[in-house]
Order: sequence, then structure tokens, then C-alpha cells
Amino acid sequence: MHISGKIGIPVGIVMLIIGGFIAASSFESWEEAEKIENFMSEPSTEIILKYIDEDEAGSAGWYLMIQAEYSLDNNGDDIVDACNGLNITITDSQGNDMNSTSGNIYCGLDDNREMAGLDKSHVDINDGWMIVGIVCDTLDNAEMNGHWETSRNEKGEEGEVWVQTGENDRCEIGEQYTISSNQEMVLFDRDTQAGLEIRGLFELCGGLCCAICSLIFLIGAVISGFAMKPGESAFTTMELGGASPVPVSGEGTTVPGSTPGVVFGAGPAIQPSPVPLAEESKDEPVESSSDALKKKFLAAADKITESEEPEKE
Repeated sequence: MHISGKIGIPVGIVMLIIGGFIAASSFESWEEAEKIENFMSEPSTEIILKYIDEDEAGSAGWYLMIQAEYSLDNNGDDIVDACNGLNITITDSQGNDMNSTSGNIYCGLDDNREMAGLDKSHVDINDGWMIVGIVCDTLDNAEMNGHWETSRNEKGEEGEVWVQTGENDRCEIGEQYTISSNQEMVLFDRDTQAGLEIRGLFELCGGLCCAICSLIFLIGAVISGFAMKPGESAFTTMELGGASPVPVSGEGTTVPGSTPGVVFGAGPAIQPSPVPLAEESKDEPVESSSDALKKKFLAAADKITESEEPEKE
């Protein structure tokens, strides 16, 4: 297998596993968002909350709920019966009335039907608690300050257009708000729930993108690993533990122009000159090299001795 496959395949598998874990975590976020009791306050006639916008991206607000039944209007005045005699006030830390700027009470029959839709989508419409207002919905996430209507653009194309009919809630970060009522109520933290839903969506998209990219990378690594041939390089020799990949026989191979047993590139081996032997004779036996040298040495010594003797007078 080519080196690209040996490295790419493990990396692709690890990336694929990470992407799967990220995508799986999105379901945990959505499951947590479905636990309604985690976002409900205890029933009370007075609730104090501090507005904190950690991501500074606005808030989906709190749903204000009382025990009542949706769309019930027995007297036909287009006001739900649960709102008859209901008195809810919103004040800041200075005691200023914030009903018109920081929240809204929706008792009209048409608005009450929209509240029922929000309850069914995000809370539990069968729990006996009815939404009658929203506090600090600075994003107009509930879409209560406008409506969608069908209209045509300049090209004559028909489409839905959002028509703003009121101001969004204005809540000051760090401000403490007090909500008081003449009957028991609960607050449902829609902003926290919405944050979990959005996080789950990002986790799912991120995990799927990571998994798809890693799968493409893994397929490419498998193809390149098996399709490409390993290069004959120093790396191949290293993989063989330093041994030569070419088999070498025990006797070796003689390089043309060289003498076996010597270092390649050296000159020819010096051959010793033969010692001259005595002249061969047919009648006499052939002298050995040592005998011939001995005779020459003795003859030379006699000549030196004779030359050194003094002349007689």
C-alpha cells in the first residue's frame, strides 16, 4: 500500500468517528429541550427575574402562563374568559411600570389562538396552563408584533411578506424585573429552550458536514493507497530494516575488469618478481632458488675480501 493510504485511512476513520459523535450530540440537546419541567418556574403570584443576554443576540423571552382554557369566550366579547378580572403588572428595579415596553398581555381571542399554537409547539397544551403574555421577547421570536400577509412584488410575483405592527420588547441587560399577578402564574423560559434547539441544529449540521468530508477523504485515501505503487526510495529501505531489497548470493558477482577479492576501484594487485634460478643443464640437476642465491652471496664476499688485502712488497 502507498504511504498516502497508510496515513490517510486512519485519519479519515478518526474524522468520521468525530463527526458521528458531534451529530449524535445534537439529539441529546433536543432531548434536553423537550424536558418542559426544566424551563418552568414554581407557581407564584410574584416572580422576580434578571434579564441576561449572554450571547448579546437578543432573547426569545419568557411565556407568562395561568391556569385556564384557550379560546373560551362565553360572553362573546372577543376576550378570553380567563382574562376577566386578571391583573398582571411588570415593573423594573426602580418600580417603573414596564408593561408597555418589556412585555405584553394577550387576551384578545385571535391573539389567544396564536398563544395556543406557541403552547402546542414549545410547551404542553394539555398541562392546564395557558399562555397569556410574553416578557422580554426582544427578537419577537413569537411573531406577536406583526403578521405575514400575501402580496405581489414589482414583477407581479406572489409571496409572503412580514408586516410589522408593533415594537419588540425592550429589556435592559442586567435589569431586574418583577412580575406580579392577582392569581397564581408560572414563567416558561422559552429563550433557554430555543438556545438548546439552535445548538442541536448547529451540532447536527456540523457533525454531518464533518462526517461527509471525512468519508470523501477516506474513500480518496483508500483509492490512492491501493492504486499508487510504493516508490523505490530511501523510505523503502528504511522499512526493510536497512537491508537491501535486492537479494545477494553468497558468492557475489564479479565486476568486469576487476580482480575477485579486492576492493572495487583499486589498482591491480602487485605480483612478486620471481627469483632467477640457476641455468638449467641437461647433465646437471636444476638448482633451487635458495642454492643459487647462496652461491652468489659467497662469491661476492670473496671478492670483497680479496680487494681489502694489502699488496705485498
